[in-house]
Amino acid sequence: MTFRTFIFLMLSLFVGGVVADGVPQVVQDKAAELIPDRSPDSVSPTPVAGLYEVTFGTQVVYLFEDGQHLLSGDLIDLDAGANLTEDARKSGRKAVIDGLDKAGMVIFAPPNPVSSMTVFTDTECGYCVRLHDEIDQLLAGGVEVRYLGYPRAGLQSTSFNTLVSVWCSDNPQQAMTDAKSGRSVEPRTCQTDIAQHMAAADGVGVRGTPTIVLEDGKTIPGYVPAGDLIPMALAATSAIN
Repeated sequence: MTFRTFIFLMLSLFVGGVVADGVPQVVQDKAAELIPDRSPDSVSPTPVAGLYEVTFGTQVVYLFEDGQHLLSGDLIDLDAGANLTEDARKSGRKAVIDGLDKAGMVIFAPPNPVSSMTVFTDTECGYCVRLHDEIDQLLAGGVEVRYLGYPRAGLQSTSFNTLVSVWCSDNPQQAMTDAKSGRSVEPRTCQTDIAQHMAAADGVGVRGTPTIVLEDGKTIPGYVPAGDLIPMALAATSAIN
């Protein structure tokens, strides 16, 4: 099985097809034909009469009620100042992250977490190291940090092997800190969820590390200082509660 096929199969587990009430049959039929061998995750009306949102994970397109015309791009509510398409993408990302097993993550948790962020990381990434250097600030701010493995060089790389060793360590948190501090980590092998993390990264749209996903599905590509991240994480948590 190819890695692309694996990604497709994994993403199919994270989401389920939902068709909202009031969607014309012609729109449902056309939506089902857009991507061969894959059904849309959702088909629903938009605030625009006769326009329907179709989602495939974080990919969003729009079909008109005649089933013959498709619109690709962001739908903006000018009065509310809201990007409705990005809201749909956030829901898709949240579904992908929520579908992952927390037991397969390396988690740094404060005593009483009030928020969390999920971070796609690579121990050989300079900005991942810089973010990890501020882990104590994030924990002090009540933010739980959940690491997912994302070796940028792929599954046959030294960075993948290092991540596996971290995940398989008797103390993954210390091993993560050691690896990102330039200290050696004892080589280990075991069953990990890193391949699933890479599949999830494809669904979320990760293009580099670190990529941070907040609780509401908002993504932050790259390093952001802890002092700025904490209020962003708290706001994302408030938005879904």
